[in-house]
Amino acid sequence: MRDKIKKINELCRKDGIYKNDKGQSTVSLWSKIKYFRQVFGDELGIDTSVMEYEDYYICKCKILAYDPERVLATGHHKQFKKRNATYIQGALPMSESFAISRALSFFGILDNDITSLEEYRSLNIPCTKEVRGAANGSTNKGVHQIINDFKKCRNIYEYRQVRKYNDPYIENALTKHPSTYKEIMNVVENVEDKLNKQEKI
Repeated sequence: MRDKIKKINELCRKDGIYKNDKGQSTVSLWSKIKYFRQVFGDELGIDTSVMEYEDYYICKCKILAYDPERVLATGHHKQFKKRNATYIQGALPMSESFAISRALSFFGILDNDITSLEEYRSLNIPCTKEVRGAANGSTNKGVHQIINDFKKCRNIYEYRQVRKYNDPYIENALTKHPSTYKEIMNVVENVEDKLNKQEKI
């Protein structure tokens, strides 16, 4: 079982590792669910139950083994409803998905944080995708990923987090690839200027 969990974690990391502003790394809950099903097949199961209250849902998830049947891990999630009808419709599946993700984390399927990428996003906590190869300039993909990270910033606070995370890559580009550095900094300075003006309005 340990080898299978290790394999799932490797597959999840290939899909993408994301870091929050504290440097904690996580993976997507969809990767966790997809590879759990792919690797374990019908050996293990997922069982969820939902309790609905006036203002929120609570979902409980169990990771089950069969023959004999036993609970290997559990996870819970409380999801508040909001007045917006579209949000209320999405609150139930969100609660169930996050409970499954928590149970999988406690089962051992995680990077170094039990909180998934999607949970961070639901809390408006920015996460940046780890760019492999960007630190040594070995791939162009790293440069485009850095530029895209800055272009996605919606406010100056997100910009600061993205800047903090990407600064080592940018500094490396300055010393080893001056033309790449210039390309990145043109975008960085334009985004910073735009967001600063937006903040003053």
